[in-house]
Amino acid sequence: MNQNSRTRYWFWGGITGLVLVSVVVVLVLVNQNKPRADESPFVSEHEPSSIAPSLPNPVSEPLVQTVQEDTPLPAMDFPPGSIEEACGLNEFPSYWSEISNPKGSSELPSSIREKMTTLESEECRLALENHLNPINPFLWGATYENPQFNFVVLDSPLTFERIFADPLGDFLRVQDALFRSECLLKDNESNWDLEETCHAEALMNYALVNRFCFNGGIWKWSKTIYYEDDIPTPNQDRFMWKQLLENDWVRKRCEELDSTQELTEHHHELTELILKQGDYYTLDSSEHAEMVDMLGPRSVVSRYLIPTLIEMAARLGDEAAGLTQPFTKVHSHQYVEEGYKVGRFSDLLSSDSWKIFALKKEPSADRFLRAFTMLALLDARRPDPRDEIEFDWKFVARHLCTPPFVPNYADWRRGYVGNTFTPEDEIDVSDYSCKEIVHEIRQREFTIVPVLTALDKFEQVALELDVYD
Repeated sequence: MNQNSRTRYWFWGGITGLVLVSVVVVLVLVNQNKPRADESPFVSEHEPSSIAPSLPNPVSEPLVQTVQEDTPLPAMDFPPGSIEEACGLNEFPSYWSEISNPKGSSELPSSIREKMTTLESEECRLALENHLNPINPFLWGATYENPQFNFVVLDSPLTFERIFADPLGDFLRVQDALFRSECLLKDNESNWDLEETCHAEALMNYALVNRFCFNGGIWKWSKTIYYEDDIPTPNQDRFMWKQLLENDWVRKRCEELDSTQELTEHHHELTELILKQGDYYTLDSSEHAEMVDMLGPRSVVSRYLIPTLIEMAARLGDEAAGLTQPFTKVHSHQYVEEGYKVGRFSDLLSSDSWKIFALKKEPSADRFLRAFTMLALLDARRPDPRDEIEFDWKFVARHLCTPPFVPNYADWRRGYVGNTFTPEDEIDVSDYSCKEIVHEIRQREFTIVPVLTALDKFEQVALELDVYD
């Protein structure tokens, strides 16, 4: 081989080598940028990139099937007539494939509205109505807040059906009450004999219609939220849709109302009368206008007018208004009404025994004895039948016997009134038994007959509900 041939050989060999190296480098880079099959599609963009990928386990399989956006959700068996069955939730896509921000969502996306028109929309509406009408708005999505509404049995319970039954009529009755001098009680005076003539129930209904339908409305009522990063189960996915359908039902009921029913600065004389029933009775017209300018009309309504209407209803004898206490929903929505101080149940709800009972603390014989003593006193006959309180034994049994429970340190962290507990506050006493605690109480040879009668009743109900052992 001469010198020129050798040179050409090395030249073309070098070119070929460079091409091969370039191809290998490109293939390596492409392979590195491919998403790995074992990476979760739900890793948040805010999580650090140093998280190690999970390794597939050829032996074990997940016990609960989770939602994947690219996998159709399995059909679930729902009871006939339920929201899930009547609204066709098995036909819905994954919640997170349609809604990117579940925390802030309160409206159905247009794609779902279109799907619902092809389903039994009237059947869905009736299922939602049958489900929501008997629900107390204060217990809608609630956890530990407002247990008094479950505890006390009312002749006229507070429900969605009640507050939406006659909103316009309630508005007219509220105006009638506020323009009648006998209904404008002084200071914290109460007069339950005026319940009907001063339309106490209408005052409560009108206050809640304004809380739900105007002044920011449905956004203030928080629900259980499962996030995409939580790898939700199909059941949790369907639950998120169900909550959104509930919100949509309430929204539609609100849309039926006339905007003139909203309590705003446009009802200037009416708002001044309400403010005078609260702690703001010294305001004149100019001072009221200054308050509206400073806080904004919505803040005046939510902070002052609605709570004052509820407390006024309590003082005039509406039982549901008399059960209201301050509480805080998640996202810092605070409700400050204190109907419990001036209503029919003020002696109960202001007592230390109730405050301890309502906290759902760790179970013990001493805690149970205190609860049974309170129940025995409530069960006693009173000279005035209006002072008697009917309570729900089934709620008592579940409240005392079923976890989760709140630890004792929540007492001084949160106080008694207006508690909102988070999951990390809860404890689960898995080895706890109502039966064992009742047995411990009986071993003490307790002899107070009314308390033993309450204990016997509790034991009977707990056994019937299968929460005793």
